Amino acid sequence: MSQEIDRYFSTLQEKIGQLAQANAAALDQAADLCANALSNKKIIHIYDTGHIISHELINRTGGLVAYTHLSFDGVLDNRNLWRAKNLGAGPTPDETLTAERALIEWMFGQRTLQADDVLVIGSVSGVGMRLVELALQARARKLHVIAVTGLDFSSKLTSKHPSGKHLYEVVEVVLNNLAEYGDSFFSIPGIERKLCPISGISATLLMWSLTAGIVERLAASGVCPSIYESVNQPNGPALVQKIEADYQEKGL
Repeated sequence: MSQEIDRYFSTLQEKIGQLAQANAAALDQAADLCANALSNKKIIHIYDTGHIISHELINRTGGLVAYTHLSFDGVLDNRNLWRAKNLGAGPTPDETLTAERALIEWMFGQRTLQADDVLVIGSVSGVGMRLVELALQARARKLHVIAVTGLDFSSKLTSKHPSGKHLYEVVEVVLNNLAEYGDSFFSIPGIERKLCPISGISATLLMWSLTAGIVERLAASGVCPSIYESVNQPNGPALVQKIEADYQEKGL
């Protein structure tokens, strides 16, 4: 193995140790919230701004069937070349916020997210208008909101939400992915820019460690949640179908 590949793994191992230490209390708090929600047949929704957890956690062997991907968007496909050139600056921040609020209110109107559910929001920067507004509206509707974000990185950025709040400031529990400013953490001698972002790896580790904590708590109370098996086993498709049917019946 080359020197730099070996050093990458060594540096990553140090980061993982720091990750566990920095998030010990928050992971316990998040696991308590999630286990309690599942015990009461509530749902754990995963909303991610495009990195990894909304893919890694959903329909995965060894993962909870209760993990549910949340995705919503408003798409306007109405591009005109002349108007695009002459439209000017586009909507104001207030107009954008009004539109975002309407979209989020529509989403809650579908009743798939309800009081006492858990909403996990993943965003490294934690400054987007939509995700901060989503967290605020979810809290107002009595959902438990957990952020997976980079505290150091986010705190150095300006929020795009009119309140000036970052994601980590408006949620119940913060899982810190330890992303430094710019996210990339590994340097190669002679190369000016850092490479290898940490946020995807650390977010995955945080969410799977949270999963272990959730199942630990449920097992201690005599509850066995629905957990996916690999669909690639010889009997995988039938097994997964049965697991999902069980979850649909018992709700955890």
